[in-house]
Amino acid sequence: MPLRIRFIGGADQRLKDEIAPFARWLRGHYSFPIEFELRLVNQRVLRDFDGAKCYLRWWQTASEKRVVAEVAVGNFGRNLAKEGPTVAYPTVIAAMGRALKYYFQIVRNVPRREDHATRFGDRLMDAYISESKPPPPWRGA
Repeated sequence: MPLRIRFIGGADQRLKDEIAPFARWLRGHYSFPIEFELRLVNQRVLRDFDGAKCYLRWWQTASEKRVVAEVAVGNFGRNLAKEGPTVAYPTVIAAMGRALKYYFQIVRNVPRREDHATRFGDRLMDAYISESKPPPPWRGA
């Protein structure tokens, strides 16, 4: 089953250009036993299903054959202008890594742990930037 990256709402082209090789890198290092659709949404914040503001949300379809995650990337252009590429790109990549960890927790049917997702996302970002081996998907969960 594939990893699918979708851009929703006209995401910044500079972000699209960077995420394409990152997605290839992920596919080269991880397998996806059920479909994982990761949406990068051109909004500054998302609304979770309970109405709370969030930057990342995820769900599994009723058939349990697909996991969907959404990451708010509407601040990317502003972050790029204000903080530069060394902050703007890694911020999105780390958030995608957090969503990926939630996916692996779902696949293994283990409790979702935000601290594990945060740590995994940061380690994944570091591995991608340094062109080193990414963290194992099951460690810490």
